[in-house]
Amino acid sequence: MGRTLGKVDMLRELRIKNFAVIDEIALELGAGLNVITGETGAGKSIILNALGLLSGIRVTSDVIRHNQDEASVEALFEDVPAQVIEKLRDAGFDDIDDQPVIKRVVSRSGKNRIYLSGSLCPLALLSDIGGSIIHIYGQHEHHTLLNPETHVGLLDAFGGLADAVSKTSEKFHTLKFAWDSLQQSRESLEKRKKDKGMLEDQLEEITNARLKPAEEGELQAKKNTLIHAEKLYQGCLEGMELLYEGENALVGRLGRYGSKVKDLAAIDSGLRPAWELVESARAQLEEANMELRRYGDRVHFEPGALEQLEDRLAEINRLKRKYNGSVEDILRMHAEVAAELKELERGEEEIPALERVFESARQEAWEAAGVLSLERQRLATRFKREMEKEIKRLGMPETVFEVRFLELAEREDEPPFLIAGKRLTALGIDPIEFYFSPNLGEPPKPLAKIASGGELSRLMLAIKSLVLTPVNGPTLLFDEVDAGIGGAVAEIVGKKLKQVASVHQVICVTHLPQIAALADSHHVVRKEIVNGRTATMVSKLGANARIEEVARMLGGIKITDKTLRHAEEMVKGEARR
Repeated sequence: MGRTLGKVDMLRELRIKNFAVIDEIALELGAGLNVITGETGAGKSIILNALGLLSGIRVTSDVIRHNQDEASVEALFEDVPAQVIEKLRDAGFDDIDDQPVIKRVVSRSGKNRIYLSGSLCPLALLSDIGGSIIHIYGQHEHHTLLNPETHVGLLDAFGGLADAVSKTSEKFHTLKFAWDSLQQSRESLEKRKKDKGMLEDQLEEITNARLKPAEEGELQAKKNTLIHAEKLYQGCLEGMELLYEGENALVGRLGRYGSKVKDLAAIDSGLRPAWELVESARAQLEEANMELRRYGDRVHFEPGALEQLEDRLAEINRLKRKYNGSVEDILRMHAEVAAELKELERGEEEIPALERVFESARQEAWEAAGVLSLERQRLATRFKREMEKEIKRLGMPETVFEVRFLELAEREDEPPFLIAGKRLTALGIDPIEFYFSPNLGEPPKPLAKIASGGELSRLMLAIKSLVLTPVNGPTLLFDEVDAGIGGAVAEIVGKKLKQVASVHQVICVTHLPQIAALADSHHVVRKEIVNGRTATMVSKLGANARIEEVARMLGGIKITDKTLRHAEEMVKGEARR
């Protein structure tokens, strides 16, 4: 048809095996508008259901073809968005490129598996990236329009507010961080303040106790000495009497004998060693006497010393029981308490600085959200007007479409995120919801509550035609977007699909020849009996086969020459555009 897509996310090949009534099929899909047609009940929507597995939806073994053990869906994508590739690499798929192959296997045994370019992939990861590569808009799908939280994003996309939203989000997260830091510091400070008196008492008590690491052992040894002081003193006196001070003291007797041995050694030098040993022994006994004297002077019993020592040990034991630890543990706690009290002083100094940072962040975040809100309100009127115009062209002429800025139920302020009935989030302060009335005279109601499947598909088609994003985006799957329409409206719907397909790859199941004639790639689904079993078959149509299929869609069972000429005009007429 002479038109090619730019570089966008694209489903290039799809293989489905043993899924529902499908035995095994393979589809080669291309850029632009890919149309799937076929008789009612042939299994067209089954193909889209199978594709849903690649977007990460949960599935049961009911989808497995009868008498088979497992079903599989496998797809090759091209030009997957960079953010998806980055997310996959962060998850450990280092060798992934922008043409991943995703395969999902459903087993009756319950051992379901997902493969990403040959490596096992968790379902949570596939669910996370699935919406970025495939979006399904179908008669029975609970898709984005059913979630009012997505409506603000669609309005922002229509108005090109990405930069303003990004700025608001950045300011919000800065505020949240500043608020959390301030709250944590306040709570910590308040807790420490409650403990301050107790900490100060502990610090004073331990400081006044003047504990020393080895003191307890020294005191125990001194206590033992004091208890036996009299005995030790008497023992020293007895020793001094024996060695030096008595009439027959050993030092005196040994000194006299030493003089005699010295005289004998003068006669015979062979006694000199004996004389030297006697002299050495006498000197050592004199030294022993001096040690006994010094010790005796020191150990002499002092009235009241033992009582003072026992009082000190009792104080140490009391502190050990109170603080449930050794002297070393108490000293460590003393250092920790001192540090905590200093931290309390610093915390009191930090609070004003944190309050200044918070106040600045609060003001900037609310200002950014206010600017964004004014821009959204300006856009809402234009979006309503454009949407109603598009929807009427799509066969719903009496439709009323509104963008409503909802009011929060009356609640007390919860600064800094809920003030005067406005709640600040990363998306701003606007709770937005689309309201919709398809019938004249009926008041608009929340779109998510009253729109039918066909209406939702056409609404999304209208939105997509207004919010064209010529960047990497998901493949869009439309199932029965043509439900309940025909004639000129069908042609308008087809052209809208074609418009969306100029920037997205679109796969559309349709019953309408007006849409099929616009296809860049056309597949037909048929049921056949193979070996006594019904199987769904899919084939890609060439130029002549396309004309025949469009003729079938125009004329039903009996196809006339006139119908064929009409079909040829439709197909070739679109090809020339």
